[in-house]
Amino acid sequence: MSSRRAGNRGSKRIFGERGGAAVEAAIVTPVVMAMFFGIVEMGFLFKDYLAVGASVRAGARIASASPRTSDFAQAAANQVASTGSAMDFTDVQQLWVYKADPTTNKPVGFTDFSGCTVCVKFRWDVGSNAFVPISDNWAYTTQNACSASGPGGPPDRIGVYLQLKHYGLTTFVFTSAVISDSAMLTLEPIPLLDGCS
Repeated sequence: MSSRRAGNRGSKRIFGERGGAAVEAAIVTPVVMAMFFGIVEMGFLFKDYLAVGASVRAGARIASASPRTSDFAQAAANQVASTGSAMDFTDVQQLWVYKADPTTNKPVGFTDFSGCTVCVKFRWDVGSNAFVPISDNWAYTTQNACSASGPGGPPDRIGVYLQLKHYGLTTFVFTSAVISDSAMLTLEPIPLLDGCS
């Protein structure tokens, strides 16, 4: 009789442990899945963040090395596309090659990136798989590419600004986030005899 009672107590203990494990799994699994999806989402967001930063820096380097050339802005946009190939360009909301204020590095006449007046704006064209200009308010002939001691004062600063809308992969953590970055460099001076002013 006593062995029968001991057997019943043992089976109840095993049943209780199985039930406890199921409850623990029901509580822990959603937390682990949320952490997993959060890590994946943040990984893709970080990938686009790095791609935006790298592409504007590469675009600014090309633009600053091409003073007073008619295709300076297009060369910068092409470099953005080449360097940022990890991102989806159909999600690009803004791409500007702009004249930067030497004190703020923002577009001339603005304290932020709400607009630009001396700039070339681009959009992504799916048909040609390239950035195409949609407005051009910065004639290359007006660029000051003289040395600091030249007739026009210090050379102009040129900037590249990119804004991308990143969409969440699962929308579990977020549905979308806007990533933007800019880079500015001074135009490389050209000799006075070559028409720097």
